[in-house]
Amino acid sequence: TDLFDQAGVERIARRLTRLLEAAAADPARPIGSIDLLDPEERRRILVEWNDTAHPVPAATLPELFEAQAARTPDATALVFEEEHLSYAGLNTRANRLAHRLIALGAGPETIVGLCLERSPDMVVALLAILKAGAAYLPLDPDYPQARLAYMLDDARPAALVTTSALARRLATGTPTLLLDDPGLAHALARAPDTNPTDADRSRPLRTQHPAYLIYTSGSTGQPKGVLVSQGAIVNRLEWMQAAYQLDDGDRVLQKTPSGFDVSVWEFFWPLLEGAALVLARPEGHKDPAYLASLIQTAGITTVHFVPSMLESFLQEPASASCRGLKRVVCSGEALPAELQMRFLATLAVPLHNLYGPTEAAVDVTAWACRAEPGATSVPIGGPIWNTRVYVLDAGLRPVPAGVSGELYIAGAGLARGYLGRPGL
Repeated sequence: TDLFDQAGVERIARRLTRLLEAAAADPARPIGSIDLLDPEERRRILVEWNDTAHPVPAATLPELFEAQAARTPDATALVFEEEHLSYAGLNTRANRLAHRLIALGAGPETIVGLCLERSPDMVVALLAILKAGAAYLPLDPDYPQARLAYMLDDARPAALVTTSALARRLATGTPTLLLDDPGLAHALARAPDTNPTDADRSRPLRTQHPAYLIYTSGSTGQPKGVLVSQGAIVNRLEWMQAAYQLDDGDRVLQKTPSGFDVSVWEFFWPLLEGAALVLARPEGHKDPAYLASLIQTAGITTVHFVPSMLESFLQEPASASCRGLKRVVCSGEALPAELQMRFLATLAVPLHNLYGPTEAAVDVTAWACRAEPGATSVPIGGPIWNTRVYVLDAGLRPVPAGVSGELYIAGAGLARGYLGRPGL
């Protein structure tokens, strides 16, 4: 009784009976082909637990941002230390750079590399690349030079946005825009400030076109570039808004390095909803004391932590004073049950545990954390909108509830594929 309850034992007995009956009926049948699920279990696992269909606008990220900028042009969109940028100001700056990128050949089905420190220029450039219709490739300046060279060679971007100091680390023949070049500043001042349209782009921008290209860590071989479509990330952001409901009083902290996909929702979720995006200073994401201070002084309501950083954050005494937070999101690593309990005891703030691989649009499952004395693990939850998850055995058959298997993902949240590796 330490291991099983009566209902669980009865389920095991029914499955054993089903296995024995099938084996007796056809002794030559491979045991692995015998289905242990009864029809009701199969329907629950395949259909009921994956009933996630939900309407989502057939729109792209630039369309949704431009609509928000039109609704709230004077609202604060971006905060970086003492610098504040309105939605109208951010949109105008991004438009000018987008038209310049289009002139360089950026557009749907092309990639534009982005190598910048966290700054307002980075956000402007991200939006400009998307407005041009291209997918952005984040090139973290902290990456080893060999990794940056590999990514550039593999992705072959149509253009590169960086600064003169960082360009020296990126030996490439790619057409490059140096944001600190006075000549570019003069050119941008003369560029159109209107939203680019399909008439300006090399081809019409559609939801199937890629929005970003992020490389895996390379823990299972060479890093692979993952292409995520506009439709996939819009589905993810629309679900997040329905689940957690930002409003124009919210301030979202952007601290995740741009080479990790969590940064995607940090950048764009607030900008689609009229909230303010607050940028941590470069390297600030590593400093718990700085983060606790910024959360309080900037009025941050929404923040993400990987569990290992949440552990460090809670060890900082000032973290207990971050009572203006409305929601904290964890993902990127397994969330230990003990850490969950310590967080909930320290801050009376909703904590959400999300899961998703690089090969999907950030996250595919979500769980609202709650105090559960005696719990030894924190669930990753159920699938988000228009996304299905299955636990399958080695023969790709669904396993009964409680049986170990491998997690498979399907639906709108799945990435388009690995760049240049259709076989994978």
